[in-house]
Amino acid sequence: MEKKLFIILFFTFFQFDVSSADTAIDVKGFSSHIQAKLSEFGYLKELNEKYQIRATQVSIEPKGYMKDHHHAGPGIRCITSGELTYIINNQTHIYKEGDCYTETGDISHISLNNGLAPVKLLNFELLPSQLGDSKTSLIPLPTQTLK
Repeated sequence: MEKKLFIILFFTFFQFDVSSADTAIDVKGFSSHIQAKLSEFGYLKELNEKYQIRATQVSIEPKGYMKDHHHAGPGIRCITSGELTYIINNQTHIYKEGDCYTETGDISHISLNNGLAPVKLLNFELLPSQLGDSKTSLIPLPTQTLK
């Protein structure tokens, strides 16, 4: 319940776009583009106007990284090319083309491209509908200061 309240309060007071998220989260060599969004859920009408599912293509240049951050909702990440180094709970995982992994969104993690080729992945996320199309799912750590 506390985590849900934090997320609701966070988005009420600190809605931000990718450019402002980049100032609060240490990021280098990342780019993203929303490929598709679903906000009508058929038989699951109770989700309509509350949530959206997004598919976002992400590219990480060689030596690119995104330091500690959270996301506004859970997601599935699928590597389409390259090799991603992912650090969560002090454990390092290497994901390669064809690999998929999950994130709950509320645990701090780091993503790195230590290779010589770009990493490309698809992010599928369940997010609050208030994010719309122009808002990122990134959330700086609560201890970080928003600028």
